[in-house]
Amino acid sequence: MNKLNEHEKKIVTSHAFAQILSATLNDSGFAELSYCPLQLLNNNQLLGHLANNNPLIKAAKTNAQVKAIFSGPHGYISPRWHSEQVVPTWNYATVSLTCTLNFIDDIDKKLAAMKTLSNYFDPQWNFNTFDRNENHVMVERMLTAITVFNLEITHVESRFKLSQQRSLECRKAFQENLRLTGYQALADIQLL
Repeated sequence: MNKLNEHEKKIVTSHAFAQILSATLNDSGFAELSYCPLQLLNNNQLLGHLANNNPLIKAAKTNAQVKAIFSGPHGYISPRWHSEQVVPTWNYATVSLTCTLNFIDDIDKKLAAMKTLSNYFDPQWNFNTFDRNENHVMVERMLTAITVFNLEITHVESRFKLSQQRSLECRKAFQENLRLTGYQALADIQLL
């Protein structure tokens, strides 16, 4: 499956700071790992950018397959909260996307992508105040120092561990206690 359901979309958009893993191993025998805010686009793609010298960019030029992992809300579940829960546990939601990384090389398309990202993550800031003639040199330096890319989603895996095997009464008790302990986002999805 390569389409996100509504719950997965919510995790990706509300926890946009993803871990991106390369399919290619580095000299130490590990996948390259980078952290990057990603914008989910309407066409089942993600948009992002990294510095040109980021090792993930080099790895993606060898093999364009990457994993983008979004860690959603998570938190401790105490056995004190309901008698059905005998041992402590941890509830969480994650979305892992297998993607093909496509480089955006055209300078105008890179600039448009940066404007899209800026408007998405900071809608109150007018990107056009930065992209003006008097800033031309600075804008050009920025665009030549970064690699802009989109990630085409080829496979979706998600895990919503929310004590689904417990009774509704138990899960409601978890939800209430999660709210009381400050885990509002996890409480909001506890009854999925």
